[in-house]
Amino acid sequence: MIRILISLGLLLGAVAPVAAQDVKCDPGGNQLELNACADGEFKQADAELNAVYRQIVAKLAGEPVALAKMKAAQRLWVQLRDADLDARYPVGDDENPRLLYGSMYPMLYSGAKAALTTARVTYLRNEFLERSEYDL
Repeated sequence: MIRILISLGLLLGAVAPVAAQDVKCDPGGNQLELNACADGEFKQADAELNAVYRQIVAKLAGEPVALAKMKAAQRLWVQLRDADLDARYPVGDDENPRLLYGSMYPMLYSGAKAALTTARVTYLRNEFLERSEYDL
């Protein structure tokens, strides 16, 4: 019995470093690599959102009321985005999303999050950066 436990411990120790390695995006690869691609797409969209948001905050720096309203709107949008994702992929407290949606769940979730974030970037850019205050 002790040999089995030692063997199991060695096996788990050998697997752990592999699991801890960064998985690279490969659109033609396995599910882990596809998940990494979707995660990368979200991270890129999120970075773009942060950059656009910083530009808007800088633009509104001299308008405290407008700036406060923008910050409140952005906080609420993040809550809405996350609620939309929870509605699209509902998971109970005692449920495992991978059992409900399969190994594709991280890819699907990250892809949907990236799409919502990209749509927000487009909206913010159009409404607050590219549009003149006189355009109605």
